[in-house]
Amino acid sequence: MSLSASEMPARPSRWRRWRQLLPNHWQILGLICLIVAYEAFAWWVFTDNPRRADRMFPRIEYVATVSFPEFATYYGFDEGLLGYRQNVGQALMVLFENALVTIRRLVIGLVAGIGLGIGVGLLVGMSRWARDVVLPPVLLLRTIPILALIPLFMFWFGAREIGILIFVSFAVFSMMIVNTLEAIRNVPPIYQDYARCMGATRRQIYRTVIVPAILPSLNGGIRVILGLSFAIVLAGELLATDSGLGWLMILSERFFMIGRIVVIVVIFVILSLILNGLYLAASRYVNRWVP
Repeated sequence: MSLSASEMPARPSRWRRWRQLLPNHWQILGLICLIVAYEAFAWWVFTDNPRRADRMFPRIEYVATVSFPEFATYYGFDEGLLGYRQNVGQALMVLFENALVTIRRLVIGLVAGIGLGIGVGLLVGMSRWARDVVLPPVLLLRTIPILALIPLFMFWFGAREIGILIFVSFAVFSMMIVNTLEAIRNVPPIYQDYARCMGATRRQIYRTVIVPAILPSLNGGIRVILGLSFAIVLAGELLATDSGLGWLMILSERFFMIGRIVVIVVIFVILSLILNGLYLAASRYVNRWVP
């Protein structure tokens, strides 16, 4: 029995699907409360010690009018800092250029790490020989704290870009392979048994049953990785680099410029929200068959 066109559930419009990715009024209210709480505490610190408050816990006004334009001092850093007028345009240029560097490292590391993690996970799940050979060293390396590898990567690669990319890719890979193996393990065996009864080979089962079945399960793991990805690339930029948002944060930390660090943190939050929204839109399109 087939449903008529009037009885079929209406698909949400394109605007409504995009609207679901935006925060609702309660989420916006929560963000406003967080900003108000920060500003209230900053003013309390300011009234207690006006001379040092903005250096230790800067107010939003100080961050916007003083700390943000100060990034213009890095404009033309290779030619020296003297003689450059601090203004918003140059500060935006500095932040934009270094944000592009960080985003490029992030995207390359995510694509390489997620792709390699899913590929090796599928290989390990398909072959018992691959599972016996590959899985033990991978799980052994995964037990090493990723931040403990920073001195080793700094010694091996120095300030070369390849060291940061390998560091980010390895961190993402070590998380993605475990998520892939768990997703494969959670596929109901009846799906594979039914495909096998229909005459499907092991390779066909993986291509037509396992891979589509694990895609929704991988969403949660990938979103967790996306949430940690900026922390990973920030740690990677500690490897003696001279560009990127992590480099600006290191310079700000050395000179105790807390307001500049707040600006960089806000940029990281904005980029993280954009990345999460883009991934949600892409995953909903890929998994549109899921009820």
